[in-house]
Amino acid sequence: MAISLGTALTIATAVAATTAIVGGVVGGVAGIQQHNQARANAEMQAEQAEYNKRLEEREASRLERENDENARRQREQSEYLKAQQRALLGKSGAAMTSGSPLAILGATAMNEELKVQDAHVGGYQAVQNHREQAKMYQYQAGVARAQKPSGSSLALSLVGQAAGTTGKVAGIAGNYVTQRAELKSNGLWGRSIWG
Repeated sequence: MAISLGTALTIATAVAATTAIVGGVVGGVAGIQQHNQARANAEMQAEQAEYNKRLEEREASRLERENDENARRQREQSEYLKAQQRALLGKSGAAMTSGSPLAILGATAMNEELKVQDAHVGGYQAVQNHREQAKMYQYQAGVARAQKPSGSSLALSLVGQAAGTTGKVAGIAGNYVTQRAELKSNGLWGRSIWG
């Protein structure tokens, strides 16, 4: 079976155009998959950061309650110690309204209040560290969501893919027209490939 140069050129052009279109469709599908994966990854990162934020906030609340309880216990111990001192001083017959007994009670009260304040300060710093970490996780969640690709970026990517494919097909069609004109002008258009 003989085939003409014109038919061979037409078939080759059709195959090249089909290949370009299939390549464009495959590229578009791959672009959609990459877009969807990037969106899913960004959302997963945001959700993980929000989860970590909630953990930090819970830990801060737990430490705050623990700190309040420690301070309450320290105050109870301080009141017990001061009551013991007053009882011992009263039992000894010393006047507690002036002099050394009053100074002892004052110093004890001051030292015990410093212990309560120390308990608060140490606990407060830990609570603040967890709250600051929670804010950092909240920020990270916002960044992850801001980096999530939008639908318009997908649309632009697909338009670019379609334009590239259209350009390839147009180039193939242009080559076909040029080669067809050359074959016709040389009288080769209808000639058989095998002679």
